[in-house]
Amino acid sequence: MVNMSRFTHSYDLGEAVALYHSLRMKPVYLSKDAFRSLQAWLASSFCDKIENAPGEILVEVQELVKFKILTQTEDEDEKVLAFVRSKIPAPAVNVCYMIMSEQCNLACKYCFLGNNDCEKRSNFLLENMSTETADKAIDFFIRQIKASGMDHADNKPVLIFYGGEPMVNFRVLEHTAARVNELRKEEPCIRNIEMSMVTNGLLLDESKVRRLHELGVAIAISIDGFTEEANSMRVDIAGKPVFSRILDKLNMCKAVGVDVSLSVTLSEETIKNTKDILNLVDTYGVKAFGFNIMMSSDTFVLPQSYNEAAAQFIIDEFIELRERGIYEDRMMRKLKSFSKAQVYFSDCAATTGGQIVIAPNGQVGICHGCLHNKQYFVAHIDDDDFVAAEDKNFIEWAQLSPVNHEECMDCPALGICGGGCPVNAMHLKPGNTIHSIDERFCVHSKKTLEFFIRDLYRIITQEESAQPN
Repeated sequence: MVNMSRFTHSYDLGEAVALYHSLRMKPVYLSKDAFRSLQAWLASSFCDKIENAPGEILVEVQELVKFKILTQTEDEDEKVLAFVRSKIPAPAVNVCYMIMSEQCNLACKYCFLGNNDCEKRSNFLLENMSTETADKAIDFFIRQIKASGMDHADNKPVLIFYGGEPMVNFRVLEHTAARVNELRKEEPCIRNIEMSMVTNGLLLDESKVRRLHELGVAIAISIDGFTEEANSMRVDIAGKPVFSRILDKLNMCKAVGVDVSLSVTLSEETIKNTKDILNLVDTYGVKAFGFNIMMSSDTFVLPQSYNEAAAQFIIDEFIELRERGIYEDRMMRKLKSFSKAQVYFSDCAATTGGQIVIAPNGQVGICHGCLHNKQYFVAHIDDDDFVAAEDKNFIEWAQLSPVNHEECMDCPALGICGGGCPVNAMHLKPGNTIHSIDERFCVHSKKTLEFFIRDLYRIITQEESAQPN
């Protein structure tokens, strides 16, 4: 019998219907008449074979079969799922977060690391990373790259200077970047390494900005929007607002001629107005964005309404930013997956088993979200025999893809989701673990997929109407 796949989902587009297989990821658009004919045929006793489809929809039915939207055997869905699961990548470390300092000069009220919580903050290491530890950390990272089979000249690893606030320890940051540049010549696997720094920007000055640019360290400055209200949760340790000081730093970078990207945390105030971010873009000539959906914790809880509003805000901003030719990382990762019809297994390098996090004392972990208690910090840079790609903890994290979650099987966004944040999932409900679902991310993925399907239909119909008769 011919049946709809369990992974098939439909979208009413007004004059048309989109049918979409969540793992094959190729939407098929049918007219309403064709869709009604399809439904009638599937409900009839004549749908035992594809060739018995009514002539007026035979071409459409063949296309639906091609993309597994229609199945012809009982085990077809299970075979597709098994095939997709077999393609989940094994752990392969190629990303490193180097925590220059666990201390921070801010105490943002939503901080997922815990800098806004006195008890968690007391657990952060007081000592910054030393040059000796940084040198060992680089060597450790290179060993992990090689052990992961990435030891070739085409490899493109990523090194991110992070905190706390990495600029607290600028001397060692500068030393580390300089040494990495020296090692490029003798270590082919890091020849194309990309270095970046995520900072609140307050400790930047002209000389440091120029030096970072000279070293090839890209600068991403954290900000919550383009108004005092949007940045009201971004405060220093004394609780004072810092927005005007961040703008001063953006002005300085613009005057120096060094481009910066923005890491924008979507506070409840930020998502009230899409024009504020656009003003930020126009004023400072920003070329790249990354939107961060706020995370809940045991001390900071978000309402469900926030998830819906934040997801829609990201879509609305994406529409505006693409008109300006500006890259927004979160949407583009999913768009790449959708446009290539390739399952997006993970939205985070940690959940591919692809990243290491090195604390100032040399401890090695999987996720920087666990800095305050060092949960899932499972090694040390002095462990010469440690191989992250073979470690049970890294393997466990690499299997956290939604395609391994039974709760996700009926979700239309299964193929583009990549899952959310395991740390956030742990905090959502008592008893949760890293294997729980980050429900905040479900809303974002579903709304994004529906936007892609509708937007592709708009593009197709516009192109068809533009063709000469």
